[in-house]
Amino acid sequence: MIHVSRDHPPPGHHKTGYRRHLTRLVLTAALLAAMPSWASAVSVQEQVAEAMNAYLDAQRATGHGQVSFHSGRLDPRLRLAVCDQSLEINEGRPLNVNRGRQTVKVSCHGTSPWRIFVPVELTRRESAVVVTRPLATGDVITASDLTLSTVDANRARGAYYQDASQLVGMAVTRPLQSGELVTQRTIGVNAVVTRGDIVAIRSGGGGLVVGSTGEVQGRAGVGQRVRVRNTSSGKEIETIVIDNRTVEAIGG
Repeated sequence: MIHVSRDHPPPGHHKTGYRRHLTRLVLTAALLAAMPSWASAVSVQEQVAEAMNAYLDAQRATGHGQVSFHSGRLDPRLRLAVCDQSLEINEGRPLNVNRGRQTVKVSCHGTSPWRIFVPVELTRRESAVVVTRPLATGDVITASDLTLSTVDANRARGAYYQDASQLVGMAVTRPLQSGELVTQRTIGVNAVVTRGDIVAIRSGGGGLVVGSTGEVQGRAGVGQRVRVRNTSSGKEIETIVIDNRTVEAIGG
């Protein structure tokens, strides 16, 4: 607060000049009192931090639940003028809660306009399926291999699961450590036929096995496509796997 003195004019000063000086002090005090809170910010870094905190608080209040936010600090060497208007954050748009790391645009539309980008990290906690023990490539998942745990969903590499029953019977496509999140990238259909297996070829659409056999040319699970070479004709055909001993010719 500026204190305005009411003492007599100092010696050697004209009364009119003193009154003008006094008037300037009063006007300055009035202007400072009328300025918004951001105008008293020590630096632009503090002004941006205050605006970012208010923006993130508003994001937390939108019902995202288990989402937490952390914004990066501005470089203390940044040389920008404190904005004489309220800062605009992200052009009024909300954050994308499905992205772990993103940048937020902070804009000043005041007398000396500027814009900067502030990094923000989001943690979105969800209940998801993880494995209870180490699993090797090719292991078939059982119910006892799975449990639910709270994880940072934004760090998941690939779609994750919240229903363990969906994964029972699936095969692991790469080694998993105990407690590791199960995603679409780490599991696949349990293969029941592999290259070189001899299977019966079913055709005709009536469930009749016509007596031909074939050699499987790939690896596939029930319901998946696999090419099979007819052992009699040598011709390769496209089939659907019925079980580990039977395939059905597509269009046959």
